[in-house]
Amino acid sequence: MADIYIVGLGVLNVDHLTRETERVIGRSNEVLYVDTGVATRTYLERLCPRATSLFETSYEEAGARLNAYGHMAARVIDAALDHAPVTFAMHGHPIVGVYAPFLIRDMAGLLSLKVQVLPGISAMDCLFAELMVDPCIGGMQMYEASDLLLRRRPLQPDVPALIWQVGCVETCLHTMRVSRTERYERLRSHLLRFYPPRHQAAAVFSAPHPLMPSTVHHFAIQEICNHAQLLHSGFTLFIPPAGERPIVDHELLKGMSSVDHLRSITR
Repeated sequence: MADIYIVGLGVLNVDHLTRETERVIGRSNEVLYVDTGVATRTYLERLCPRATSLFETSYEEAGARLNAYGHMAARVIDAALDHAPVTFAMHGHPIVGVYAPFLIRDMAGLLSLKVQVLPGISAMDCLFAELMVDPCIGGMQMYEASDLLLRRRPLQPDVPALIWQVGCVETCLHTMRVSRTERYERLRSHLLRFYPPRHQAAAVFSAPHPLMPSTVHHFAIQEICNHAQLLHSGFTLFIPPAGERPIVDHELLKGMSSVDHLRSITR
């Protein structure tokens, strides 16, 4: 049994909670959560009477997101030292696009607290469903938006690309302010190094509530700046391939449908 469970609440409010996550919350003495869904607190309190939101006390306008993560981690560690087991619950998948769980893991290790991470449905899972994308066909390249620019990472235009946190690009500070067109000029310039200007991309914000539709904006890469005011922090950018890489190993291609080849690589 763990002292700290780190779990994902999924994207679609409480409808994405797994049974595994519900079980560990139910046997916890407190669930500390970061989620702004309208039904989240009510539902969590049904599973664990002591439910504490960390969103309001962690984030502040123009404050460093790293500081917010440090505050979350400290609160979770304090709770575990006082009344373990506790659960730390995050929107989406608990270790996708957030640093607090890694801080908790490191701090817990120093204090001999046992941590267990459970998976949750992420924005990527929702995007695959929204756009009917199979990552096994053609592969998938993915980068965090600001890191893509900081390191000037090259993109392969024949491989589907997923750009995380496109609505947060160019800052490590938290804000609820609406973006200006200038925010996306560097990103547009970088993408145009690898894709034709009219190549279509999709920005996806999967619905956090069953009564809300998901939001998908389709636009040409050269027009991303024109959509700045619409791209809040919940959006993920998907860029389909601009072309197909030709098959090079024709011998392997022929062997893949050969019984003789199958027997040569199996027992």
